[in-house]
Amino acid sequence: MDRWNIAILVIAAYVAITSLVRLMVRRRDQLLGDFREQMEAEKGRKAEKKSRQHGGPKKAA
Repeated sequence: MDRWNIAILVIAAYVAITSLVRLMVRRRDQLLGDFREQMEAEKGRKAEKKSRQHGGPKKAA
């Protein structure tokens, strides 16, 4: 292989790797966002369940 072929191969590899990394980072951020939403929902359900078990909030007379 001559220098031009090697240069083209290096450039193609760089583009492929950077594209893959960007896709992976975007997917990771999406999964983390979904996980955070699920954790917040679970936290709300637990607080609601705990509130019902302890008689709920007291009303002022």
